[in-house]
Amino acid sequence: GCEPFKDNVELRRALSLAFDGQRYNELFFNGNAVSAQSIIPPGFSGYQKDYVNPYRQYDLAKAKQQLAAAGYPEGKGLPVITLDVNTNTKQKQQCEFFQKCMAAIGVKIKVVPNIFPELLKKMSQNRTMMHAISWRGDYPDAENFLQMFYKAHQSVSNGLNFNDTAYNALYERATAMQPSEERTVLYEQLNRMIAEHVPVVYSIHQAYPVL
Repeated sequence: GCEPFKDNVELRRALSLAFDGQRYNELFFNGNAVSAQSIIPPGFSGYQKDYVNPYRQYDLAKAKQQLAAAGYPEGKGLPVITLDVNTNTKQKQQCEFFQKCMAAIGVKIKVVPNIFPELLKKMSQNRTMMHAISWRGDYPDAENFLQMFYKAHQSVSNGLNFNDTAYNALYERATAMQPSEERTVLYEQLNRMIAEHVPVVYSIHQAYPVL
């Protein structure tokens, strides 16, 4: 990751805890999306319907505690965080909502709109502090979502900069296996590891209802 988030998991946890995901879902998706507790969406092995991510709950008091533990009580000393986004109007509005959530704990967010090719370029060159991006599975297996956090698979399309030795080793073990209950257990374990590190702030799993 990049500064000021690198090696500061408390700061990452603080931002995640300050994000009101339920209100976000209501405002932008009429409450029809699934609030994301994990990187694995519903319908995939490794998804746990009843799983509660400890840092994906809306809890301002806990967020403020984590922010203080990060070394920035009430946001003091923390630089303005730039949030790079696509120029899409709805995404700008979503990021402005995120901006308001963070202001409640004293974190200042500056939303920076980019045309999509420029956003991808910034991400690939590690020139963002934060950026907003969505991910749609290329094939129907949780591996396609978990691979975003595996160092050897990280591509210019996500810009996550996450590299954890324990995660990498478990990912290699899981993805070498055939589909099985044992592999599903490892997928669930990988999911929880990501939750603890908070390299991303989850928003929603979007459903696409069609007639």
